[in-house]
Amino acid sequence: MVRDRVGDWRLAWRFALAGLLGGLLILALSSIGLVESPFQAAQDQLFPGPAPDPNLAFVEVDSRSQKALGTFPWQNSYNARVINYLAKLHPKVILFDIPLDHLTGVDVETGEKTDDLLTTAIRSAGNVVLVCTADVAPRPEFSTVAAAIGDRNLAAPDAADVVRGAPLRPQSTCPENEADEPAFIQALRLATGISSPLKIARDGSSAQLGPHNVPLVDDQMLINFTRGSAKACSYVDAYNSSCPDPSLITNHIVVVGTKLIDGGDVYSQALSFPHPYEAGFCPPSRRDCMQPNQNYGYRILGYAISTVLDDRYVRTQPHSSTLLAILLFAIVVGLWVYLLSLRTAMVFTGAVLILYYGGVFVLGQQGYLSDPVYTPIAIVLAATFSLAARYVLEERERRKVERIFGRYVDPRIAQQLAASRSVEEIISKGERKDITLLFVDIRGFTAMSEAMAAEDVQAVIHEYLEEMSTLILKWSG
Repeated sequence: MVRDRVGDWRLAWRFALAGLLGGLLILALSSIGLVESPFQAAQDQLFPGPAPDPNLAFVEVDSRSQKALGTFPWQNSYNARVINYLAKLHPKVILFDIPLDHLTGVDVETGEKTDDLLTTAIRSAGNVVLVCTADVAPRPEFSTVAAAIGDRNLAAPDAADVVRGAPLRPQSTCPENEADEPAFIQALRLATGISSPLKIARDGSSAQLGPHNVPLVDDQMLINFTRGSAKACSYVDAYNSSCPDPSLITNHIVVVGTKLIDGGDVYSQALSFPHPYEAGFCPPSRRDCMQPNQNYGYRILGYAISTVLDDRYVRTQPHSSTLLAILLFAIVVGLWVYLLSLRTAMVFTGAVLILYYGGVFVLGQQGYLSDPVYTPIAIVLAATFSLAARYVLEERERRKVERIFGRYVDPRIAQQLAASRSVEEIISKGERKDITLLFVDIRGFTAMSEAMAAEDVQAVIHEYLEEMSTLILKWSG
């Protein structure tokens, strides 16, 4: 009987308003950034993580190289020897992600001028890109003969303390980086023959690099991190001119970097994947040296190259779209939770959450990162608020029924009527009992009532019913 009022469309707006209130609370929560770190951490799990790019290869200064060649860094003649070997295999470009900021002079054992050897090797290769930062720049002996100089800094960590992308215009860089571009862009230019300038849209939403239209998020390009290890050759193998598969170098983009856990080039990235000891991520003495979401900087630069090279960009849901989704889902869920039965409403809320997360996952695999936190919280909060408002309505209606019927029937019967689901339930269901009926009349009532005022008649009836009701209810009548 009370629940006849629940599900009434005339009251539906109140529950849509309850859902809207939940949505507005989530909007306030998102604006103050209280759960920004969990939001970023959850969204990081949506990065698609494609397979390694077949156009990319790494030459790695790993623990095996350090064991064979001695403590890193080495003489510049070692770097010269590696570059000469790689150049003979004709790679598209060599991104040398090892700062060449010092001279090593003459080799005391061989008498070779190590710096001259490196200068000659870089000049002869003709496609070596050197890296720098605002604080560390390559020596003029090397920078003047390199094909290009680029900045190697990545974007600042997000609220979850992970690196998501790379800026296309470094905030500060070395004077030798005349193009004011990151090193991976310079490597892309050499590898693909792009000579047109990098153009960034006025609103900062995208950048044009030759045929590549690169979307930007907060002035950075989000990197589509690779899940797993790409093709690689150990530095010591390149030093000895014995990479296991030279075809991995020929006509490939080659990134040379340090794969040493204590080399200071380890970052937390958005994507997590296992680091098997067999793949050389960790030295034999420290097989669990890295967390699943950690990676080496030179590899992240390689992932940045493949992101643009293959046009496999990562985009985030626009802020306005997130706000709209929060409000829309909150209103719809708040409304339907009221219109449905309690059990169906709970199932409906769970189904909406499952479908939402399923859609978020599918979009993530396509490179679109949606809201994994705020909208689901809004859905749950809207359902909670709607159920709370529904409970208040039922209690209010139940008390009204008890108050009205309690004046004429046993309060227990009034409570039973209030607890009924509908009028049909009262009519269709009954209970067989043996009862006693007593018909009572007030002697001379007709004549008496004709001679009395209406108010006096009502007072007499109330007094009579009060006495009789007390006696009848005393014996469960």
